[in-house]
Amino acid sequence: MSVRTLSKVWDGFPGGGSELLALLALADWSDDEGCCFPSMASIGRKIRLSEKQARRVVHSLEEAGFLRVTGGQTGGGMSRRYQIALDRLTPPAGGRAPTDGRVPAGVPNPSRPREGTPPTHGRRTVSEPSKNRQEDGDKPTVTGKAVSADTGKKSSASKGSRLPADWQLPKAWGEWALQEAPTWAPEQVRKVAERFRDYWIAKPGREGFKADWLATWRNWVRREAERTSAAPARGQPVGAADPFRGAL
Repeated sequence: MSVRTLSKVWDGFPGGGSELLALLALADWSDDEGCCFPSMASIGRKIRLSEKQARRVVHSLEEAGFLRVTGGQTGGGMSRRYQIALDRLTPPAGGRAPTDGRVPAGVPNPSRPREGTPPTHGRRTVSEPSKNRQEDGDKPTVTGKAVSADTGKKSSASKGSRLPADWQLPKAWGEWALQEAPTWAPEQVRKVAERFRDYWIAKPGREGFKADWLATWRNWVRREAERTSAAPARGQPVGAADPFRGAL
């Protein structure tokens, strides 16, 4: 456990709810550089959520740029290696990030359904690792006020960027999708990439900005693989051209 990393998360993370709990749990495992490698099941147990719910919380932290995956992305029985983005955890001028009920820009908001995910119904209980337990609605509420960076590069980085209008699927991204969804054929990956591009290019306003487009692509592929019943992967004939040749 690193007291330095825990302190950075407490003082600098602008959100709350399950995202804060997950980041604190990771900080509890981390060294002074914010690096750790717990399993998803261990994260779920520590923050009192199911493994599936914990995975969604961790993915939302990746998309917001507060957490990076530095190894173990392809599975193979190895736990993923995570690094907390300590450079993003900058407390405001008055101390810890204030909470006034608003969700800061660039911070995951679990109270709003994620893009491409059907809404859920009913209620579930989210238990925090303390004496107090609370019951929320469909998803825990994130509170907090945006951390105001001085000006310049830090402000731009917190807002992220839009997907370029001429975006094409990078070869490495396509190969990762084939590993993540082994039943997919290369043509299916192309179609998923086309829907990904059209969706985010047409997305208006601030919701079309992302801090990490690679993490957004990975989560898009995972959700697509969960929702669809993929046909058996078709074998590529010997001598066929590389399906991702020419990709940027």
